[in-house]
Amino acid sequence: MLTTGKKSEMNYTFSRRVFDLFQLIRWPNLVVVIFTQFLLRHAIIKPLYAKAGISPAMNTTLFWLLVGVTVLIAAAGYIINDYFDLRTDRINRPDKLILGRTFRRRQAIKYNFILNVIALAGGFYLGFQAHSWRLSLIFPLMIVLLVLYSSRYKNTVLWGNLAVAFMSAMVVSIVWLFEFFMLRMQPNDFLGLSSNLSLINKIFLFYAGFAFIISLCRELAKDIQDLPGDSATNNHTLPVMHGMKASGYWLMAFSVVTLAFMVWSLMLLSRLGWTIPLIYYVTTVIPLLLFAFYRMLKAKKPEEYKSISLIFKIIMVAGVLGLQPLAMVFG
Repeated sequence: MLTTGKKSEMNYTFSRRVFDLFQLIRWPNLVVVIFTQFLLRHAIIKPLYAKAGISPAMNTTLFWLLVGVTVLIAAAGYIINDYFDLRTDRINRPDKLILGRTFRRRQAIKYNFILNVIALAGGFYLGFQAHSWRLSLIFPLMIVLLVLYSSRYKNTVLWGNLAVAFMSAMVVSIVWLFEFFMLRMQPNDFLGLSSNLSLINKIFLFYAGFAFIISLCRELAKDIQDLPGDSATNNHTLPVMHGMKASGYWLMAFSVVTLAFMVWSLMLLSRLGWTIPLIYYVTTVIPLLLFAFYRMLKAKKPEEYKSISLIFKIIMVAGVLGLQPLAMVFG
């Protein structure tokens, strides 16, 4: 009976550690990354390539390697972020602490190192396959940027927000970058797709821009939400340096820019006659943006920005799901 009890306790401890590890690497966010890159390939690249009678230059194995490398770098970034953010999190979200409870801080450095080494190996292999060592440098640059964000930029006015927004845009851009470089190695297919290259560029540019501006809004909302902890630990975020009210105005301004960006994009969809994605975005993203703006007008306390941050996260997911209605246009 004693042995059985000990075994049960060990199993609980192991399962708890696995659960907390998934929480540490923000598994829902990683699922969004995987789903985003999957849809970009299967809803945009594949249909437009099929119309030209060709297949993607990046084969399935290489594509999933790219997804895996992106996910590993993102997971390592979340771990190192929690490592540097421990003091602030003890104030802002003490009930969600994982480092210092389930895992030691020293283990965070170890996990971060292992994930990044594996990602770098995969990234350099992808660069080799694309015949571009410069392209493979994207991955170490992403890793360095995430470390700098966690250790320095996060605690500065807007620079940390811009760094995260840039990384979100890279999740989108990197799919087409590697596909484009590998396509160049196949001259006949490159010529066959030449009439659709401009369209693919514009679609990826739109989604990269969308990811950038929505991430910027969400990060600023999170900074306002985290104002008590950031202020106590002397972090120089926009809300700490200029107050919640001024930061709220900045967030409203970014939201207006986002709304203008969406209206401009919808006008383009209307001119192209792409009714299905037009209806989708008018009935999902636009109402969510307006609702977020309404919540900003009503918010009086930092904790009220938690729901606003969640709305921007939902907008991000809604934007990704919009790739499927867009794919219907291409048949």
